[in-house]
Formats: sequence, structure tokens, C-alpha cells
Amino acid sequence: MPYISAKDDRREKLRNGEPALIAGELNYQIFYFVKHNLAIADNCLYGQIKAYVVNFLGEKPNYQRYNDMTGRLIRCSKELKRRLGIDTTVLISIMEFYDDEIAKYEDLKCSQNGDVE
Repeated sequence: MPYISAKDDRREKLRNGEPALIAGELNYQIFYFVKHNLAIADNCLYGQIKAYVVNFLGEKPNYQRYNDMTGRLIRCSKELKRRLGIDTTVLISIMEFYDDEIAKYEDLKCSQNGDVE
């Protein structure tokens, strides 16, 4: 799991909802939020984590952003389960929510650039 240095103010900004700029920051933001909000309902977790993801993807998501987002959700899910022993299906649900959007993006890029030979 990536760690954000405590030497600057980036951790505090992420905790206060500033958008993650890189995949490691998204992982930190989600892990921190879940760790400190275990008592709230899954639908509240879903809504806040989805907001982090939306902010991370930005207005025009690209392949790298989609890939980083899905990878972070999987890795963060595994790390939350390993370290805190909690059910993290909410993270996988968020990742799966984007399946159709990612498929449409892949189809568009395939038609623009040609398929893999």
C-alpha cells in the first residue's frame, strides 16, 4: 500500500476531501476514510468513496485513470481486509459500477485506433 509522507500537508488535504492526484493518494484517501468510519452504513461508505473516485477520474477519464482507479480499489480492498479484517465488498461494487463506462471507452479507442492485431 502506498504511503503519503507525513512531512507535508498532503495527508491533511486528502483527509479533507481534496481530490487525489495520483493512484497512491486515492488509495490513502479511501483507506483512511474507511478505517475512520467503520461504524457508518455501507451506503454512506459507498457514496463518499464514489465521490473520491469521481474526483480522481476527473472530467475526461483516460485509460491510465481507469486502470489506476480499478487497481487502487482492489488493492485497498485487500489491504483493508488484511489489516482491519473488514468486509470490503463496497469497494468492489464501486469498481464494477464502472464496468460499462470502461467498456464504452475501450470500444471508442478501439474504433479510433484499431483493434489489437
